Amino acid sequence: MRLDPNAKLFIGLKIDSKLREALAQATPGDRRYFDDPNSPYLRVISMSEEQWIGKLFDGGTPPSEIDDIGRNVISILNRIAPGARHSPSLMRIFSVDPTPVLQAVQRDRSSSNHD
Repeated sequence: MRLDPNAKLFIGLKIDSKLREALAQATPGDRRYFDDPNSPYLRVISMSEEQWIGKLFDGGTPPSEIDDIGRNVISILNRIAPGARHSPSLMRIFSVDPTPVLQAVQRDRSSSNHD
């Protein structure tokens, strides 16, 4: 095992049906916070069959800054989806595989064909 100082991490919440509905009803002004896949605010990222919304940040970030980033995610979600649940206790941190989704799917299919 080794540490990768260039790795990206993601902090966010799983998108449930209520949050999905609230995001679909967001105003055009609020959609700018999450619609762009390269948004500096929030990003929607897939993990298996689930979708998560949150923010990317650099590996090696101090814990106090991670708390600030988490509060920022919750603050933006409260603005764009006020009717959904945004509890900090539901937030999770994941490492991010930088492989584009299409390449990852093709790689997974290729490796399963060799089994």
